Amino acid sequence: MWLLQRTPLSVVILLLLIDTAVAEIFVYVVYRYNSTCKDFGALSACLGSPLPREGLRGYLMEAVPANACHPIGGPPPSANSSRAFIALIRRYDCPFGVKILHAQKAGYRAAIIHNVDSEKLVTMVTNVEEIRRQIGIPSVFTGESAAKLLRRVLGSEKVARVTLVVPEYYRNPCWSNNRFSIWDTAQYYWDLQFGYCSKHTLLLFLREFCLVLGVIISTLVIVGCMRWCRKSREMIKVHQFKSGEKYDPCVICMAEYEEGDRMKILPCSHAYHGACIDTWLLTQRQNKTCPICKQLVTYNVGI
Repeated sequence: MWLLQRTPLSVVILLLLIDTAVAEIFVYVVYRYNSTCKDFGALSACLGSPLPREGLRGYLMEAVPANACHPIGGPPPSANSSRAFIALIRRYDCPFGVKILHAQKAGYRAAIIHNVDSEKLVTMVTNVEEIRRQIGIPSVFTGESAAKLLRRVLGSEKVARVTLVVPEYYRNPCWSNNRFSIWDTAQYYWDLQFGYCSKHTLLLFLREFCLVLGVIISTLVIVGCMRWCRKSREMIKVHQFKSGEKYDPCVICMAEYEEGDRMKILPCSHAYHGACIDTWLLTQRQNKTCPICKQLVTYNVGI
């Protein structure tokens, strides 16, 4: 109580929202085709095996009969043993364990049970120990909207490829007693707000944006370096003559350089006494040039 009285209201509200979010632990039923991506929250069952951490991808087929309260037809034979099929099953009319067991016996690798006329999610359990021991495939429970979309896809394509996605932070309360860390809670709240598809679209956009931004920054750096190098080559360099250095005499005054003389070296590498070349360049109103080679010189008073 003392802590709550001294905690900002916005922080308290955020903690309450996060606490509400983690009250139900979601995985995702994801349908992707070309640029289309749809995701639906789902609850993993507390019977059978848990979903693998890497998720489960397979071809969806609607159970016949739809409620799977009686043995259902199996998936088509496939030469590829690794090809997984997932059964779409309607809720009600018989226990969850019976539905999942019928899907397993028919040869499906997983089952998606959907609600009817409701988006409410429930955790699937069974009180029949014999059925519990027999079930070995994973299963999830999702809402009616997911079933409607998947049925439309099945009606037009006859087969739909779906993925049961397990978020990185996911802790199945049926299989793990680990508590949520602050990081897990933050990750969960992020996924709950944006959804699997929205989050991945945003991450893809951010990746492309960072790539474009990196190219722009690199281009600006290269152009800037090129300009700086070109400008540095065009600059007049000031140098103090030291005994032993070999320079031709100043052609303006025709005198040799002496120790400590202030010299100026033009971009063309011709050297003069500082005062001599300053006077020379100041007398030229336009097109200031080197006295020897006549190369144009950019000259600023005071250099």
